[in-house]
Amino acid sequence: MIMDKEKEYYKILEVEEDASEEEIKLAYRRLAKKYHPDLNKTDPKAKDKFIKLHEAYDTLSDPQKRKIYDQAGYNPRNIDLSDVIWRNNSVRFREILRQIYANFYRTPYNKPPPEGMYT
Repeated sequence: MIMDKEKEYYKILEVEEDASEEEIKLAYRRLAKKYHPDLNKTDPKAKDKFIKLHEAYDTLSDPQKRKIYDQAGYNPRNIDLSDVIWRNNSVRFREILRQIYANFYRTPYNKPPPEGMYT
């Protein structure tokens, strides 16, 4: 998988891909102190580094976001949504699809008349 160097969250946090939540948290705190714009006013790139660092931590500290990131990287087109669909009520999912398609086509659904009504 080809990844943008700016989106390699494990490298940004300087941790291994199998790092625990605690290791990620400690790495974030250490690097946040190093790159925080208020504490590092001499480096003009500190703010950008801090923003990337926060984005990486936000993703890797949340178990669901981390799972998606591990599966798909930073590219949302690679995400497998099957878990989301199966975990949610399928009836609700079908209703959402009906609403989407009903709004898309803008044609009301008309039931056919009962059989034998016009004979």
